[in-house]
Amino acid sequence: MEEVKVIDYGFFNHDGLAFEYHVSGNEEGEALVMLNGNGGDYRCFEGDLYVPLSKYFKIIRFSTRGTGKTPLGDKKLTFELFCDDLKALLDYLDVKSANFCGFSDGGNLGMCFAVTYPEYVKRLAVFGSNLNTRGTKTGDQLGIIKDHRIYAIKAFFTKDKEMVRRREIEGLMVGQPHLNYKKLSAINVPFLNVFGEFDMIKRRHSRKITKAVKGAEEVMVLNGGHSTAFKKTDFLILPVVKRFFGVDN
Repeated sequence: MEEVKVIDYGFFNHDGLAFEYHVSGNEEGEALVMLNGNGGDYRCFEGDLYVPLSKYFKIIRFSTRGTGKTPLGDKKLTFELFCDDLKALLDYLDVKSANFCGFSDGGNLGMCFAVTYPEYVKRLAVFGSNLNTRGTKTGDQLGIIKDHRIYAIKAFFTKDKEMVRRREIEGLMVGQPHLNYKKLSAINVPFLNVFGEFDMIKRRHSRKITKAVKGAEEVMVLNGGHSTAFKKTDFLILPVVKRFFGVDN
């Protein structure tokens, strides 16, 4: 993997926890916040979009609660809580506004953040994201609920910290996020919605997300699944993303 310049790495204190963060890439470029999917830490995009985009952007990433070296804490995990954590990180780094891209739950967080703290967002690209659990295909959602219940039972009887962590992380996909099309329509920055033809997110839900945001762009990857952001990157996803963020030279 191509070497990317590390600008800053460490921990910032917020809400009684030490959050792991990583800043890298082009120190003179605009800020680009890359948000991990469910259970992934700040390294989520490494080897895919991260490396080529680092030539143009100062990339900001962090490990959300219970991932990487960031402690889980004792609060129930919600996207609203993550929004406050993300704002705290940007304030700590003195970043007034940034571009955002997120995969799956990272995209969900990006949408929640754009609705909650719109002044921080220049552009937003999401991959395989949903507004609520009604947007997930029934079979996939039932699998998520099953896994969450298994982790919950194991956590209850064993008190094992890893089972507690998995229960809380998986719980982010049970009953969350709490967005709807009306809330999403408040977003008034350039918006890109990428999803796979056979994504675990219902196609009509993905398309309604696009329609909810005025002027939004949409890319459906033929034969693509939920992890489309990490496949066909060089010849399909990357050109689309670079054009969207205005670095397609």
